[in-house]
Amino acid sequence: MINISGWLPAWCCVPITWLVAGVIHQLAGVQRRAIQANLKALRPQRGALGLWWDGWQVFAQFGLTYLDRLWSLHHQREIEWTITGQDIFDQMKEAKGGALVFTVHSGNYDIGAGMFARKFGRVVHIVRAPEQCEDLQALRTAELQREAQRYPNLRVHYNDHSNILGLELCRILQKGEVVAVQGDRVMLAVAPTQVQHGGIQFTIPLGPLMLADLTHMPCYPIFLTRQGVLRYHAEFGQPFVTAGEKLKAAEVADRWAPVLHEFLNQHWDQWFVFEPLLQRIA
Repeated sequence: MINISGWLPAWCCVPITWLVAGVIHQLAGVQRRAIQANLKALRPQRGALGLWWDGWQVFAQFGLTYLDRLWSLHHQREIEWTITGQDIFDQMKEAKGGALVFTVHSGNYDIGAGMFARKFGRVVHIVRAPEQCEDLQALRTAELQREAQRYPNLRVHYNDHSNILGLELCRILQKGEVVAVQGDRVMLAVAPTQVQHGGIQFTIPLGPLMLADLTHMPCYPIFLTRQGVLRYHAEFGQPFVTAGEKLKAAEVADRWAPVLHEFLNQHWDQWFVFEPLLQRIA
């Protein structure tokens, strides 16, 4: 895809990506079934054929966001942004204290992090899971080093499943800086927890909830969605936990679940989670 993204026009790359996504959708049986299980919990009215088609759309959107990233990173194509909640963004930007940003695996996390750091004007720390093999990790590290030159306010931390990262993030927040975490995906050795909302049981990561529990920082939801070729939308929401609220992790989860659920209902085709994390209970 790196090669075709450089010399083929967008009108040609996009249908090729859809075709490739269709092939991968058929071959990646474990991931296909996981996505369909999550979609069935969100959209119980859909039949088997509908879930199959919906799953293909998720794979295609994932491929298209990656294609946009290649255009942006390797060919300096500009990303066009629209924003909902500009006043909330300005409020975060002008605040003196630290803040936790909760986001999910939608749109493109890397593109969004760069945009946020550039427009925000403050240091932003993002937490990533390490890649699942050394070659992919080396590729990702090289890409992030290149992006560090474009976005000097962006700091990347890897979740190595040790207590050291949690302590470091607490220190960063107490220092008055901003930490962005992904509050939707449980994989590898990430500690999970369950929360129920709207007839669905969500399995979500415990770490971000514990950060909110320990630091009492405001928690803002920010969601990214792809609107078209090199076009993205950022939605900044009101904090679901306000500064100074002393909530336990389970209480933070109860606040986060309806926010997450509402977004997934609206943008199920852009939720790039390939593990079965949702279960309908009613």
